[in-house]
Amino acid sequence: MLIKLDSFKNNYLFLLIFIILCIRIVSLYFSPLEVQGDEAQYWYWSTYFDWGYYSKPPLVAWIIGIFTSTFGNSIFILKLPSLLAHFLTSFVLFNLSKAFNRNTEESLWLSITYLLFFAVSLSSNIISTDPFLLLFWSSSLLFFKICLNKKSIKNIILTSIFVALGFYAKYAMIYFFLSSVVLISFTDNKKELVKSILIISFFVLIFISPHLYWVYSTNWVTFIHTGDNFNWNASLYNFEQLINFIVSQFFISTPIILFIFIKQFAKTKKFIQSYSFEIAYSLPILVLITAQSFISRANANWSSVAFIGVTMIAVNILYKNYKKIFLLNTALGLVVLILISVFIINPPNISPFNKLMGMEDAAKEIQFLDESLNSDYIVFDDRMNIAKFLYYLPSKNKKLKYLSYGDHPGNHFEMLMPITIDEITNKKIIMIHRYDLPLNFLKEHLLVKQTYEMPNSKNNFHISYFE
Repeated sequence: MLIKLDSFKNNYLFLLIFIILCIRIVSLYFSPLEVQGDEAQYWYWSTYFDWGYYSKPPLVAWIIGIFTSTFGNSIFILKLPSLLAHFLTSFVLFNLSKAFNRNTEESLWLSITYLLFFAVSLSSNIISTDPFLLLFWSSSLLFFKICLNKKSIKNIILTSIFVALGFYAKYAMIYFFLSSVVLISFTDNKKELVKSILIISFFVLIFISPHLYWVYSTNWVTFIHTGDNFNWNASLYNFEQLINFIVSQFFISTPIILFIFIKQFAKTKKFIQSYSFEIAYSLPILVLITAQSFISRANANWSSVAFIGVTMIAVNILYKNYKKIFLLNTALGLVVLILISVFIINPPNISPFNKLMGMEDAAKEIQFLDESLNSDYIVFDDRMNIAKFLYYLPSKNKKLKYLSYGDHPGNHFEMLMPITIDEITNKKIIMIHRYDLPLNFLKEHLLVKQTYEMPNSKNNFHISYFE
C-alpha cells in the first residue's frame, strides 16, 4: 500500500517524517560514539552464521551481517539498520491505521507519533533487537487485521511469516498469541478466529523450527538465559521496582500518549467495544509486565510492543477530540529528538556517554602491550569488555579468551571461547579485569608481574600481567 497525499496538510505531515529521517541519519553519521557492549556482541555474532546465539534469537546478527558485508564495517553501518527499521515500522503503522478505515491524515499522525517516541529517538542510535521486534509485531498486526477483514490462505501465511520473523528477532513475540487469546474473548465469531490462530501457530512452528532445533542442540541455553532474566530467584515483591517500571512507561512514547490511553478506562464498556483489537494487543502485555516488575523486576523496554496498540488508541482519540494536543505532543517529541541528536553528535562528559568513548584507543594500547610482552592470551572476566575488544582487535581474536571457572557458561563468550585456570598456568597472560573475584582467584595461582592503568578508566576495566 502506498501513501496517497490527498491534501495540502498531508504533504506537510509527510515532509515532517522526511525531516525526522534526515535528522537521525545526520546525527548517527557524525556521532563520535563508539560501540557499546551489546552492539559489539551482536556484531561478533554476525561474523558467523547460526540459527541462534547464546542470549538472543539470530535475526539481529543476520541483519548486521548483511549490512556490514555489503556496505562496510563502520559504526554508522552497524547501527543504521535500527534507524531504518523504525522508519519501516512507521510505514507499516500508516497502513495498519488505514486497515481500520482511518483517513490519511490520522494515519500520518500515527506514523509521526511513533517516530517521535522518546524510546524510538534513543534506540535509532543503537543496534538492538527491539526495532526489529516492533517492525515485525506491527507487520503481524497489519496482516492479521487484513486476514480478519478478508480471510485467505495468502493473508494467513503472510501473518505467519511476520510472526515468525518477530520470534527470530526476540522471544517477546510470544505475546502475539497471548493477546490473540484475549481477542477471542472479545469476538462473537470465536470459532473462526480460533481456527485462524491455530493455522497461524502451525505455520509459525514450521518457520521457526530451525531455531528451535538449534536451541535444543545447545541444551536450551537461550531459553535458560531468557528465564534467568526474569530473576525470580532474587527477592520477590519489590515496590520500588514496580514504581520505577510504571514511571518508565510514560517515557517509552510520550507522557501524553499513555495518559490518554489510561484516561479512557473511565468509559470501560464503550472503550472495549470501540478498541477491542488494540486493547487485546496492548493491555494484557502491560498488565503482565507490570506484574513481573512487582514480583521481581522488568526492564522498561519489555513492554514496547504494547505501545503499538496504546498509540493507535491514543492517536484516534486525539484526532477525533483534541487535535491541538497533537501539536504539543509533536513539539515535545521534536525537542527530545533534537536534544538526543545534539548529545549524539557532541556527547557530554557524563555517564553513559563517556563510557562510549576511548575504547578504540584502549584497544590500541592493549595491542601494543600484547606485542611488547609477547603474551599467550588476553583474558577477560566481563562479556561487555571482551565483545568491544573483539570489535576493535580483530587481529587478536584468537588470543582473546573468557575466564571460565564454573560448570555452566554465563554468557556467549564463556560458551564459545572459555579458558580455565589450568589452561593458563605457566602461560603469559594479560588480564582485562572488571571484577575482583576472578582477579583474586588468579592471584592464588599466578604471579602478578605488573598492573597497568589505562588512560580512559571510565570504560570500567583494569589490566594486569601474569606469568
